[in-house]
Amino acid sequence: MATPRRSDRPRLLLWLNTTVKLRSRLLTERGVAPEEMTVRPEDTLRAAGISSGRQARYQRRMSSLLAGRGGR
Repeated sequence: MATPRRSDRPRLLLWLNTTVKLRSRLLTERGVAPEEMTVRPEDTLRAAGISSGRQARYQRRMSSLLAGRGGR
């Protein structure tokens, strides 16, 4: 049985994305971070409270679907 989605999760992800972009812009303007800051999808999912086990199951399922092998 699927776990119900938390209704605040999309807003949290949007907030995280916006915060990272603003921080990056501020640091770049100040000359503190000349290199590109990279935010990996795993970091965003972890910050949203999604476990690494759930991330792994999702990645395996998506790989199977993309390879045309179903998904379960």
